[in-house]
Amino acid sequence: MCGIAGWFNAPQDKHKLETMLRSIRHRGPEGSGIYQSDLVSFGNTRLAFVDLEAGQQPLSNETGTIWLTCNGEIFNHTELRRQLTPRHTFKTLCDVEVILHLYEEHGVEGFKQLNGQYSFALWDSINRKFILCRDRLGICPFFYTFIGETLYFASEIKALLTIPEIPREPDLSVMQDIWTFWTPLPGKTAFKNIFEVLPAYHYTLEFGKRDIKKERYWQLDFTEGKWSEETAKEAFSSIFDDAVKIRLKADVPIASYLSGGVDSSVIGAFANHYASELHTFSITFQHPDYDESEYQLQVARHLGTIHHITRCTADDLASALPKMVWHTEVPQLRAGPISMLPLSENVNRHGLKAVLTGEGADEFFMGYDIFKETAVRQFMARNPGSAMRRSLVRRLYPYLPERDKLRGLELAMQEGLEHTDDVLFSHMFRWNSTARLQGYFHPEVRAGLAARPIEERLSGILPPGFRNWSSPQQAQTLEIMTFMTPYLLSSQGDRVAMANGIEGRFPFLDHRLIEFANSLPQTLKLRSLKQDKYVLRRVAETMLPDEIAKRTKFPYRAPIQDIFKSKSFDNISDLLSEKQLNKTGLFSTQAAQKLLNKARAGQMASEMEQMALMGIVTTQLWHHTFIQNNHL
Repeated sequence: MCGIAGWFNAPQDKHKLETMLRSIRHRGPEGSGIYQSDLVSFGNTRLAFVDLEAGQQPLSNETGTIWLTCNGEIFNHTELRRQLTPRHTFKTLCDVEVILHLYEEHGVEGFKQLNGQYSFALWDSINRKFILCRDRLGICPFFYTFIGETLYFASEIKALLTIPEIPREPDLSVMQDIWTFWTPLPGKTAFKNIFEVLPAYHYTLEFGKRDIKKERYWQLDFTEGKWSEETAKEAFSSIFDDAVKIRLKADVPIASYLSGGVDSSVIGAFANHYASELHTFSITFQHPDYDESEYQLQVARHLGTIHHITRCTADDLASALPKMVWHTEVPQLRAGPISMLPLSENVNRHGLKAVLTGEGADEFFMGYDIFKETAVRQFMARNPGSAMRRSLVRRLYPYLPERDKLRGLELAMQEGLEHTDDVLFSHMFRWNSTARLQGYFHPEVRAGLAARPIEERLSGILPPGFRNWSSPQQAQTLEIMTFMTPYLLSSQGDRVAMANGIEGRFPFLDHRLIEFANSLPQTLKLRSLKQDKYVLRRVAETMLPDEIAKRTKFPYRAPIQDIFKSKSFDNISDLLSEKQLNKTGLFSTQAAQKLLNKARAGQMASEMEQMALMGIVTTQLWHHTFIQNNHL
């Protein structure tokens, strides 16, 4: 991937453009290029994978009338180039050059043929059209804002903030969303009047017109096909094999993350067919409740990979907090993104630039606890007097310590059982629990927040027909739209990988595999509480040890509670002083400091309290760094 930045409808300014690009040079440290005309200026910082010598951007068509700058990869570029070559002259072997010629032949309709992860800006000088486009799932970040009639865009918000005219203001309504959904909803950012190009959309601006024309070119569809277990296994193997193979195409080696779970292990097994020497990378923690090293090593030995381990201490995680906030550009309630920084740094240290990673398997093949929680809660609603309720809750979380202390969770999960017909039922328990943490906001902030119904807040991102889908399909959609895209693929994905110049590639997010998975009946995805990702696991059994193929889902977590007790946390703890909390004005000073003291004393047992303190710390860091324009 790369970094891109620029503007439409403003005069040339080379210094301003180069300043924008320098701020995101970590995304592409191997080169840069710019294009400027009377209306358009944009550029690119390059992380090279294909045509290392001649593939520098921006690129133009044969006549120089259409220009492109792109962040990402087009994995089916070889096939597209073969189709287009009889009618077009290619200047480079660069994968993204096919976008130009697809547009020449088909206009924006041509973007539907792309298989990849991308965000790009395209300038059609003949028709005076400026186009922004983003991949189907939002793997590649893309932000924009208007100053007067000028549109500015960039791969990261920090590039936009180099423009003095762009104000640095928090959007409190989005803060409310973060403290409900764990992340801004697609299309929004934590900054007022700075927006995100929506996944699976292209935006078109025409010279002389202020309005953006927004068009969706792909969407989720759960139309069920006729599949037997055997035909589904064959189809999965065929599609997934190609999804892995095309993501290994590059003029440099591609590595793979290895968590010890079935998803990354299956990727490694398929990748082993094509990579003569596959490097795998894993992360381990000191805290035994979070350590998966036994399973990681088992898979690495089974596959015969060149394995690298990143060992993370609490001090490592605390030290990475400021860097994590700088790169993710948003407050965090979870610790997952922090540990991914040293992991991607280790990949970089070994001279590699891209890794295969397993995001998407749990969302599309129903591996997450939230799908099982929904089934259990629906059972509770149907059978309110059943003695099985507690045993079902205990079976949900076999990885949690002290399983006999789940009585409180059993009671909590009974909240809202009268609303099982609500289209948001699957997620309301989580969202309502998180929203209670807004009690840590300063009273004046809380008073200024509008009481917005959650369905209204989600209305702009849910697909047409959502209300008519089955409950499991609605649950999958909500997880994809409110968690996978805005959080997993952003804060825990692109942003912390590209911080170290590492590109993540996601075979499970190949749109062909998604369309296949969405056509499966639920029994071939979630069959019971102990049989999730059914088709995926049946294929895995033919390639991996049974212990891995059948291993219970172990959610990726990092030990939040250890971070606040580490010595390195002292370096940023001043942000929770009365002076700094009052300066920011977002949180109740007394409540925040009480929470910090509890954490330092080792008395913070509640996961919600851990999330609250992480949210307060990272919001303070975010405000200090971006709004106050300071650096720690």
